[in-house]
Amino acid sequence: MTRRVLIAIPALNEVRNLARVVGDVRKARPDADVLVVDDGSEDGTAALAREMGCGVLRLPIHLGYGAAVQAGVKYGLRRGYGVVVTFDGDGQHDAADIEGLLAAVGRGADLVLGSRVLAPDAYQGGVARRVGRRAFSFLAWTLTGLSLTDPTSGLKALGPAAQKLFAATRFPDRFPDADALVLASRARLAIAECPARMRPSLNRHSMHDGLRAVSYTFNMLFSLLVAAFGREADLKG
Repeated sequence: MTRRVLIAIPALNEVRNLARVVGDVRKARPDADVLVVDDGSEDGTAALAREMGCGVLRLPIHLGYGAAVQAGVKYGLRRGYGVVVTFDGDGQHDAADIEGLLAAVGRGADLVLGSRVLAPDAYQGGVARRVGRRAFSFLAWTLTGLSLTDPTSGLKALGPAAQKLFAATRFPDRFPDADALVLASRARLAIAECPARMRPSLNRHSMHDGLRAVSYTFNMLFSLLVAAFGREADLKG
C-alpha cells in the first residue's frame, strides 16, 4: 500500500528561496503534500506559500528551527501521514534525495537521515562545521553506540514511530540534531542513513555562523547529555 507523504519545510524569512525549494520538491515528488511551517517570518513567506498552493502552518511568534520542525511533524502525525520528510527552506537540500529516504523507510527504517558525508560530491561546509559534525558523531557513538556520519543533517524521513517520538513534549525543540538521534536510539527506533547531495545555503547567514555557532555547540553538548541520560518518560511519544 502506498504511504501518504508529507514534505514539511520549516521556514524563517525564506521568501526569496521558497519558490525554488517548493518547485524542486514538487518536481521530485509530485504525489507528496507540501507544508510550509512559517516560524514567525516578517517577509511574506506565509503569503507566498499559500499562493503556491502549499499547506501553511504559521507559528504565532518566532520559536526556532527545532520548534518549527516539531510542529510540522505533529501536523503530519495527526493527519495520518505514513512518512513525514523534513526539508530545509534555504535551498541546501536536493529534492532528488527524498526518494532514497522514502525507500529506506519502506525497507523498515523508522528514521532515515540524509548524509552529505556519504555523498562524495556534496557540499561539506567549512572546517568548523566538518569538525563539529565529527565531534557530535563521536559523542553520539560514545553515549549510545549509535554510529552516524552526519548527525546535524536537517534532511530526515520519519515513519509513524519516529513521528510519535519527535512529537513528544520533551523532544529537544531548539536544534533537534544529534540529541534527537540519541533519543531515537534510546527508544530503539531503526535508524538509517542515505547519501544526500547537500548544497550551500542560499541564505547569507547560517544559524550556525559566528556567535550562534558557539551557542549551538554549548546547547547541543548539554542537550546530548540530557538525551542520553534523561528519564524514560522522555521516550514516550
